[in-house]
Amino acid sequence: MGSESAMVVCCIICLLLPSVVLQSCGFFSPYWIKHNSTSECFRGVVYNTGCPDNVEGLGAAVLGLQVTSFVIIVLTSIPTIYFICCNSSDDDDDDKTGCCTILGGCMVCLYPVAGVLGFSGCMVVVANFGDRDKGWAFFLCLAASCYVILEMFLCYCMLYMLAKNEKKNNVSDESGQEVTQYRNDNDGGGMVVGQTMEHHQIGISSTGEIIVRKLQFTRIFHIS
Repeated sequence: MGSESAMVVCCIICLLLPSVVLQSCGFFSPYWIKHNSTSECFRGVVYNTGCPDNVEGLGAAVLGLQVTSFVIIVLTSIPTIYFICCNSSDDDDDDKTGCCTILGGCMVCLYPVAGVLGFSGCMVVVANFGDRDKGWAFFLCLAASCYVILEMFLCYCMLYMLAKNEKKNNVSDESGQEVTQYRNDNDGGGMVVGQTMEHHQIGISSTGEIIVRKLQFTRIFHIS
């Protein structure tokens, strides 16, 4: 149980925290674009710092893209944590496991959208303020978006490989053993032949467990 808990904590730390922390710090910081080289005026997504009142932010397009990206990252992190915790325990019923699968599927669909939207917002900033100095908040959000895109690309590759291996392993490997026994039937004046056949079926369940089934067939013949 201790190793499973440690694995859950490692998954949450490696998969979720970097994007949440980077996006949160960059989104709520004003240090995106330096207004000019002679002042300490920095323009941010939400608010500015050290700037006159007539200096506007980065624009409605950047604000909309970054807000949407931030909301999706935060909201998808909650069901993802629940999804990881559900699959880490072995005593879950089918309904709970199905709910976890749905939440995980929603996360997989929405999470890449957050990365694409965040990256698009950063590219809008580059297009509109290409000649201005960039602050560390800009690079934090850019790193968060790239991390999400790379993370989901690797996740899709891993899911593809698992699905490919599962499809290959689900084809049952059958191995049989045939044993034939003979016994004289003195009363009936003939011979009784018993033939026993054993087959082994190997497969992998949806949870990754290996299932081995042993089938035994016995056929009896009376030879007069």
